[in-house]
Amino acid sequence: MGLLSYLKSTILSKWVMAITGCILVLFICGHAVGNLQILLGSDTYNTYAAFLQGLGEILWIIRIGLFVCLVLHLITSIRLKLLNNSARPTAYQYKSFLKAKLTSRTMIWTGIMIFAFLTYHLLHFTAGVTNPVEYDQHEVVINGKSGIAQEIPNDPRILAQLPPTLQTTTVDGKLYAVQEEVKTAETRHDVYKMVVLGFRNPITSLVYIIGVILLGFHLSHAIQSMFQTAGFNHPKYTPWIIQGSNALAVIVVLCLISIPITILTGLVGGTI
Repeated sequence: MGLLSYLKSTILSKWVMAITGCILVLFICGHAVGNLQILLGSDTYNTYAAFLQGLGEILWIIRIGLFVCLVLHLITSIRLKLLNNSARPTAYQYKSFLKAKLTSRTMIWTGIMIFAFLTYHLLHFTAGVTNPVEYDQHEVVINGKSGIAQEIPNDPRILAQLPPTLQTTTVDGKLYAVQEEVKTAETRHDVYKMVVLGFRNPITSLVYIIGVILLGFHLSHAIQSMFQTAGFNHPKYTPWIIQGSNALAVIVVLCLISIPITILTGLVGGTI
């Protein structure tokens, strides 16, 4: 395959690992910041989700690009691991791990587990395959605002009793009452409710938390390797790179696991 011809070169393979890793790290940071908006309430979070979905073809281009980076990153890491093992056909009788941290020794395994976790995560929240009932959530947006419309039965007796201050509008075949003049009315995917219902399942939250912790371990060493590949390897600033990568990994983990934890404890989505 022409696309994978770079695998013949160890140097090129390491650069592909570094570049794709950098792109994935930037996405993870942006993903964490974006999803933290769930702490600001349903309207803010659903507006953010609607903005992403409104990108249309651009969003799919981004998704395909990230998927290609992920696949290349995984294939290259496996290839480099095999090359490293073939360079030592005879295992050492005594292994010393004093200089090799746990994160560096398990990079290939945490990477594979993260790929499996990511696959489940996408099937759950992006495609709605694993939990279709939780995924199929929608809300009505009146005049650009959510949560101000109340669904009512289409019954003439009930409609006759509505106070004159209420306006009625029909959206997707359902009747709603609103306390202001209706200029625009539409439905959108209620991502906030979907995420809340998803993480209310303790098993789902536990799987997610474990997956994010594995991601943190992987990130802490991956960022250091990325700088090393780029030539930033010096006693003066290498300690700063190590501390910075560890700190970033911890921040990302705390940000992402705060979402299922706050949902499980009722701090987020408690009224749903």
